[in-house]
Amino acid sequence: MVLRAATLSLLWLLLSVAACTQRSSFKAIVNGGDAGGLARAQPVDEHFDSAALERVPADASAASLRALVVMRHEHIVFERYGHGIDARSELDLGQFAQVLLALATGAAVRDDLFPLPARSEFDAVKLRDAIANGAHQSYPDYLSMNLWRRLNAAPAWISLSGAGGPVPADCCFHAQLMDWMRVAELLSENGRFEGKQVIAPDWIERMCRPVSADRKQGFGVQLAASAHGAEPFEIEDVFFLRGPGHWRMWIVPSLQLAVLFGADEKATADSWDETRLLNLVTRALTDRPAQKEQSKLQQLVPGH
Repeated sequence: MVLRAATLSLLWLLLSVAACTQRSSFKAIVNGGDAGGLARAQPVDEHFDSAALERVPADASAASLRALVVMRHEHIVFERYGHGIDARSELDLGQFAQVLLALATGAAVRDDLFPLPARSEFDAVKLRDAIANGAHQSYPDYLSMNLWRRLNAAPAWISLSGAGGPVPADCCFHAQLMDWMRVAELLSENGRFEGKQVIAPDWIERMCRPVSADRKQGFGVQLAASAHGAEPFEIEDVFFLRGPGHWRMWIVPSLQLAVLFGADEKATADSWDETRLLNLVTRALTDRPAQKEQSKLQQLVPGH
C-alpha cells in the first residue's frame, strides 16, 4: 500500500509538471528579423560627460540594477547589466506591451483598416480586435509585418492562457531586452528607425496627448504627470513606459534620448523615485538646454 501510494504520488507529480509545462508552452509567435543593427557610440560623441554617466548606476535609486541602457541619436552609448540579465535576455516586461499595440494601431489607421474615434480611449481588447478584423489576420501577424520585422527585432512571443485562447495585447510580450531599444529609437526619432519612417510622425505626437481625465495617460504610454518622484523631470517633453517592479523606459524626443532601466522591485521602498534616474542622465549631457528658473512655489511643491 505504501509503495502504491508513493507510485500514485509520483505519477500525480509528473502529470502536474507536464500540465504546467504544456500551459507555459501556449504562445503566439511574433516573427522578426536577425536582430542586427543598433549602432553604438562613445558617450562623449553624443555629448555626455562620461564620468557623470558612470555615476548613475551607483546612485541609490539604481539599487539591485538588472539593466541600464542609454541611447541618443540612434546610438547606444551606455550599458550596464546585473543579476543574470544581459542584452539578449528574453523578458516579459508587462505593460510595456501597450506601446506596441498603440504603434500597431497607428499603422492600422494609416492603412485605413478602421477609423479611430475622436475620443482615443485605449481599450486593448477593442483595438486588438479592430486590427485583426480590419487586416483579416491575427494581431501577432499584423504586429510582426508592420512593426517588429521593420525594426529587425529578434522573433518574440506572446504567452497565452491556453490552447486557442485570446491573444493579450497589453501584456505578456516576451522579447530580447535590446529589442526594446529599437522601439525606443522609433519613439525618440519621431517614428523613424535607422532613417526609415515606420510610423507617421503625427501618430507619435498623438500618442503623447492625454487620453485620461487626469492627463496622466497617453495612448499606450505614461505621461510625465503620472510619474512620482522627489522632483519633476527636468526636461518637459518626457513620456515613458512603466513595467513590472522598477522596469521603466523613458523617452525624451527633444533630446532624441531614451533610457531603459530595470531593477529588483524589493531593492528599494515602495515609493521608488521614477524621475531621479532620468534626471541624472540628462544632467550628464553637456548640450542640454538651459532650464527655466523655478518659481518659489515650484521649489516648495515639485510639479507645480
